[in-house]
Amino acid sequence: MNFLRRLDPILILLLALTVLALAPLLGNGYFFSAHDGRHSVFFVTMFDEAIRDGALWPRWAMHHSQGYGYPTFVIQAPFAFYVAEIFILLGAGITNAVKLTWGVSTVAAAWGMYVLVRTWTEAIPRNLQSAIRNPQLAALLAALLYVFIPYRLLDMYVRAALAETMLLAWFPWAFWAFDRLIVGGLRPDWQGRLLVAALTLGALLMTHVIALITFTPLLMLFVLFRLWHVQRIDAAAGPSWWTRTVLAAAAGIAGLLLALVFIAPLLAEGPLLNQETFVEETYQYERHFVYWGQFFSSFWGYGYSDDPNGANDGLGFQVGLLPWILMLVGVVLFWRSKDGGVTEDEERLVRPLAIFLLVATLGILAVMTPIAAPLWQVTPQLSVIQFPWRLLGLAAFTVSAVGGLIIGRLLTHIEAEEAMGGVLVAGVLVGLASFSYARPAALQPIEPWREDGRAVFEFETQHPDMYGYTRLVEETFDVSPMTPQYQDPDFSNNKIERLAILSGAGNVLSHYSRGHSFGGEVQLSTPAVVQVRVYEHPGWQARIDGQPVPHRVSPPYGLIELDVPAGPHSIDVRMGSTPIHTVSAVISVATLFVLLALWAGSKRKNKAAQDL
Repeated sequence: MNFLRRLDPILILLLALTVLALAPLLGNGYFFSAHDGRHSVFFVTMFDEAIRDGALWPRWAMHHSQGYGYPTFVIQAPFAFYVAEIFILLGAGITNAVKLTWGVSTVAAAWGMYVLVRTWTEAIPRNLQSAIRNPQLAALLAALLYVFIPYRLLDMYVRAALAETMLLAWFPWAFWAFDRLIVGGLRPDWQGRLLVAALTLGALLMTHVIALITFTPLLMLFVLFRLWHVQRIDAAAGPSWWTRTVLAAAAGIAGLLLALVFIAPLLAEGPLLNQETFVEETYQYERHFVYWGQFFSSFWGYGYSDDPNGANDGLGFQVGLLPWILMLVGVVLFWRSKDGGVTEDEERLVRPLAIFLLVATLGILAVMTPIAAPLWQVTPQLSVIQFPWRLLGLAAFTVSAVGGLIIGRLLTHIEAEEAMGGVLVAGVLVGLASFSYARPAALQPIEPWREDGRAVFEFETQHPDMYGYTRLVEETFDVSPMTPQYQDPDFSNNKIERLAILSGAGNVLSHYSRGHSFGGEVQLSTPAVVQVRVYEHPGWQARIDGQPVPHRVSPPYGLIELDVPAGPHSIDVRMGSTPIHTVSAVISVATLFVLLALWAGSKRKNKAAQDL
């Protein structure tokens, strides 16, 4: 009963309304025709194959490049795939696990925005009163804005970008965690707040590769702003500005170290891959700038940003009518002179936060437009983003958060009972304004071939420009010796012919493919050179009859080959660790243990003090 009394009815209402945005996921089909609809499934398929082969941290995706594979999970952040894997191991099936992962990301986004805005609007520093009267209702509207804002729905139902949608769920949690750390300073349980902030940032950086160059700068600006803001409003803080700064920096560094297990191999092995394909031609950022009119347009499409010289793209980049209205109201509220109905405390707490978010929103939108071309040109790292309109995810977050603050300001002097009715009406309007966008173009049946290697093969056949090559590949190709096996209606992993005798006499008796390991058995009448049809890449370990042997690059496609003596032999190659993987993993794990030790030590110390 005590638990039931502690439940937040407004949060429960929010989660119930959030389900409306997930309605298409409840059907029997799946939107394979969405932009990355197939990717989101077959990436999880190959991640699961690697996990089931004993790889706790998968690196290799076995079906890419006509079966030669690719180190996809070196460059694709793994967090969303791990969430999906949990559902797979629970028996959900691969495609349903992907749908459930989208559900988790949506609920997490709503909950995070609710917690963040409620924290801001009910915060009471030592010398101030509450910022607004109805913080829960303001947080409810902010969270509904974030759930139903057009770009988040576009990310899920038009683009079907699994990792990016999950990334949006982390934005409010990261702001909340660093906000708590800064506001709390060295007050009791700072170790716990430090742990949460570092874990949140680390998980965010391991959710999508673009997080480091998109969200992290925004978070850094927020931290600097909040350090100034808290010092300004909390007169009792005194010289603690320095300790707050050190805590925030420590959390940022710890978050980076926690994510080092992903970031370090990415930086070390990324240059070994021919990634120019993914930032050229169709993926050149110059072709995907957004024009200001598109932010205001109500257009909604399921096509692509395929107009390189104008605003006639096949999908919409609208911010949404209600967010624009709220921003306009915010400008009027926060830039006009105070009237007698606004308290000084409210001005000092809410107004600077709202101004920061409004300015951040406009800045983010500007960076997506052609006016920001010089910035993109002098910062070549930004080309990894591919599409400037991806920054709409950041704008969706900031505009929803500032919307909550503006709504809170409007509710400040309204009684809770009266405010509740207005908020419910506004919540319905938020949902109705975007509900028609909460649907994919079409649902298709979940057929078995869509959850195995044939799905990857079909996609690459239709899009040969998406083949992944390593720097060791000397010639491009359209087919491989394994192509016929992928075309076979009775396809299975162990029918893929992985071994080939390049010189010498003998026969290949069997083949196997297990996600992170490949090989088979041979019967050789003379010594031979045997090719393993897998791209060479750091980490492969070759064995003959269980004994380690050296291997080399097999040209022209950058595969693996090794010398095998005469006789019957088993040949195995398995993706193992490398020095950079081992060192980065040790650093990440050590950082986690240090943070946990600090937190556990503080708990023991507090308990001992209470016992006294």
